[in-house]
Amino acid sequence: MDKIVDALFVFRGEGVVENFPGNYSDFRAYENSNEAEEAPVEKVIEKKIEEKKKSKNALSFDEKREFGALEVEIERLQKRKLTIENQFLNVEIDADDIPKKSEELQEIANELEEKEERWLELSMKQED
Repeated sequence: MDKIVDALFVFRGEGVVENFPGNYSDFRAYENSNEAEEAPVEKVIEKKIEEKKKSKNALSFDEKREFGALEVEIERLQKRKLTIENQFLNVEIDADDIPKKSEELQEIANELEEKEERWLELSMKQED
């Protein structure tokens, strides 16, 4: 083919046709040199796309603040819950205080559960 052809029509697709002055071997060498130059650019673009995907998964400033505040709040609630549970272990607890303490303990348990779920969501998002 190199001996017969001195110009090529290169069909790129989508209606694009290029005229290449030279034989098929020259065309292949030209294409290979272009691919070598374009490859680093394509890798850089792919790398930037991956970084953007990772940054979308990363925590925002507000989420980081919320994450830190949740850790402190969870610790405070756990201490409060432990204090109330220890009061129930005390034999000298007043019978009138038991319903109040039970309601308070239930509220703390519910709030603690919500905070722990949100903390888990943020920690999983941070890991991705």
